[in-house]
Amino acid sequence: MRGTRSLAAVLIGLSLVLAPLRGRAETDPLKEAWNRLPAAEKHFQKGLREFQAGRYAAAAGAFRKTIDALPRHAYASYYLANIAYVQGDFQNALADMERSLRDLDFMRDLNTYAVAKQSQTIDSYRQMLDSEWENAPDCRSQREIESLTDEIATEKNKLEVRTAAEDASRLSQRAHFLYFLGNIRFQLKQFPEALDAYQKALDLNPRHVSAVNNAAAVRYMAGDPQGALDQLDEGARAGVGGHLNLKLKHLILEALGRPTEGVLQEDLSAAGPGADLGVVRFALAFNGGDPLLPPLYENGYVVFSRTSRQAILVDPGVEDPRIAELIARNHLEVKAVFNTHNHDDHAAADKVYAALYKAPVFLSPKEEKRPDRPAVRPIGDGETISFEGFTVQALLTPGHTAGSTCFLIGGYLFSGDTLLADDIGSPAGGNNRQRADARSGLVRVIREKLLSLDGRTRVCPGHGKTTTIAAEAAGNPFLKNQPADLNR
Repeated sequence: MRGTRSLAAVLIGLSLVLAPLRGRAETDPLKEAWNRLPAAEKHFQKGLREFQAGRYAAAAGAFRKTIDALPRHAYASYYLANIAYVQGDFQNALADMERSLRDLDFMRDLNTYAVAKQSQTIDSYRQMLDSEWENAPDCRSQREIESLTDEIATEKNKLEVRTAAEDASRLSQRAHFLYFLGNIRFQLKQFPEALDAYQKALDLNPRHVSAVNNAAAVRYMAGDPQGALDQLDEGARAGVGGHLNLKLKHLILEALGRPTEGVLQEDLSAAGPGADLGVVRFALAFNGGDPLLPPLYENGYVVFSRTSRQAILVDPGVEDPRIAELIARNHLEVKAVFNTHNHDDHAAADKVYAALYKAPVFLSPKEEKRPDRPAVRPIGDGETISFEGFTVQALLTPGHTAGSTCFLIGGYLFSGDTLLADDIGSPAGGNNRQRADARSGLVRVIREKLLSLDGRTRVCPGHGKTTTIAAEAAGNPFLKNQPADLNR
């Protein structure tokens, strides 16, 4: 029965593989910090709860106790910097933030030390099982040992995957810390130093859109509009065009003496005699409620007949005086509001415009109902709504949301977040498998319903620049046949 007793011992040991490890008090700084970490973590978690509740004095007290327990706790220093910043104490915010950045590497080393301790424990159990397998009295015992060996291998793989993910996220974390340091220096009017911090953040994470916007703003303020424009263009190439500060870009182009058409507003109307349909795009700055994040620019559209003057609004996510001014200037009669889906950035101003123009709101019945929105008229797949001078045809394209719908009006396709220039919508909600299935389904429906349209059809997306069906069919990387494209 020797094998059975050993297996029982191994089963007990296996349950402890990922348990917190406490070494003997030793002189090595990492070992000492590891021993201090449980006490520090208790205060840190309390600080987080108080900070999230807005009780900054209590949070600051908890974070200082964290540092008393573990002097190089970079994250406690970061939150102390945040509290000082909110309170307008920028000098102390600077001191705390500089200390946090200095100690980030130590926290990284402490994490690496913890992972190594866990990995060593896993390896020791694996070696023990190898020895037990060689001395196992029967096949059944060997199979049990093999099962345990597989379980340990799985745990080690999980540990390695988690470590790789933490290494990647650590770069993004340092980039964000540098960005915040830039904000503090900006408040202290240390503009060259602020720009240096923003640029270092972007070297680590080119997609940190707040750093892109702020670096461009500093360059513009310093009298370098070309450098500011280059900064924004670099951000667009990195893939964050939808969050770039378009008002700043408008100012930059004005300073350079360049055309500003198409930045904040764009007339997409077809030219030539007999072109009756008017289409104007407005870039609307949607603020999602977090003042520390830049606005998300969403495209709202006014579509109208030049002859009848009847008009509709598509995706008015933000109340913007330019919309009402255009309608009044052109003596338009708004007959309806159409939503491609009901996310806030596309539909938050429905209530305002529905009341202002006494216009119904059309939305797919498959969309989630929202009590804060006006009553909607359901519009189904393939249904057409006629106005004097133009007709709206609904094309259900589920994927981004269950009821995402594109609207075909003449030679224009209003695609919301279903189809964008060189991009497609990201499925909202669900686990990884569900999102992957939704995206695969979205690709299929785009190919079947949208790419079959006339290639000259102008695609008017919910974010970013307009495109055409032909351009997306030829070059959109998400609509290629390679499965890997679906995971981008």
